[in-house]
Amino acid sequence: MKHHSRWAGALALALIAASIPTQAGVILISTRNPQDTQFGTEFVTDEKGPGMVTPGDVAMASRLSDYGYACRLILDKLLGPAASTVGQDPQNFLQPSNKEFAPSLVIMSGSGGSADTPPPPPGIPVMMGEHVCLGNNSGRQGSIFMYNGTASSDPNEASTPPATKYMKVVAPDHPIMAGIPLDAQGRVKIFREPYPEEESHVPTGGKRNFEYRWCTQVKADAAAGATVLGVLDGADDRVCLAVVEKGGTLANGEKASARLVHMFTNEQGSGGSRRVFMAVTEIGQVIFVRAAKWAMGEELPRYKALRIVEAKAAGLQGVKLTWESSAKQNYRIQASTDLNAWNTVVDDVAGADGVLSRTLEVGAVSQAMFLRVASLP
Repeated sequence: MKHHSRWAGALALALIAASIPTQAGVILISTRNPQDTQFGTEFVTDEKGPGMVTPGDVAMASRLSDYGYACRLILDKLLGPAASTVGQDPQNFLQPSNKEFAPSLVIMSGSGGSADTPPPPPGIPVMMGEHVCLGNNSGRQGSIFMYNGTASSDPNEASTPPATKYMKVVAPDHPIMAGIPLDAQGRVKIFREPYPEEESHVPTGGKRNFEYRWCTQVKADAAAGATVLGVLDGADDRVCLAVVEKGGTLANGEKASARLVHMFTNEQGSGGSRRVFMAVTEIGQVIFVRAAKWAMGEELPRYKALRIVEAKAAGLQGVKLTWESSAKQNYRIQASTDLNAWNTVVDDVAGADGVLSRTLEVGAVSQAMFLRVASLP
């Protein structure tokens, strides 16, 4: 790629950014109770999967920690009445003696079973990824009553036809979604494509390394206090992102004691590899973090994507990228030939207020290549 004109036709730039200040307190992420410390039908089948860790829950904690939050994974049963069976009291975690470590948010990812999802703790914001517990299902202690009825579902890649990977945004001006770039159809891609080698070493019959799974409810069943932010692309009657303000009216007629978020991912506690969060796109993870911030009552600035100042040839064998930078973020430059797999070519560029640039040597590149600049926490 030695000619400027070829680069002009081949270069594409994907822009990702977020500004996330810290919040006091601890984020509790409830993870699945069935683990290798016990034995039974569900535990035996888990020999094909991740065992004593839920990768998606760990990834959520890691992502939030990158933005300065203190996170703690905790077995779902320990936050509910079943904690007494192992000599625990849920209040040890929900109301610790050191108030500095009181939970500012509880995330129920859906990595466990719906029957194990603990009751929503009064006065503490909740993000719910267990689809069964979104509605007024009287058989589930963890129901948060954001919807009437029990018509929840978790569309995924095994659905017929396979579920879309896009969310159609219906409330683009809500603080969580404000400024998030949408395509011409008003959509944002929430789940990525599988990596080329992601399934290459899985034993026959083993659990897949790539899985995506939505958390949806019927739009018409939304409680009076619920605000729908996004629906499933191609199925506008299925909500995949919604919120309730503190004091909003729930499906059981009560008022929400804290902010609630119906989040778009379900960690597939019923037999999956529980890697769903690993399949969430970068912009999807930005929305996830912004939803957590909103739930905790933080003020959200409008999302501002990176602005590329210039992309031009540098001599006969180089290309120079210049972009607006911030001292609050680091940056990474990645390259791809097909937009499905990205390789990092420049990592951990320290940010600075003003303009940054990097010149890449491309003389050995034999085909058209896409580049993207991504901002990091």
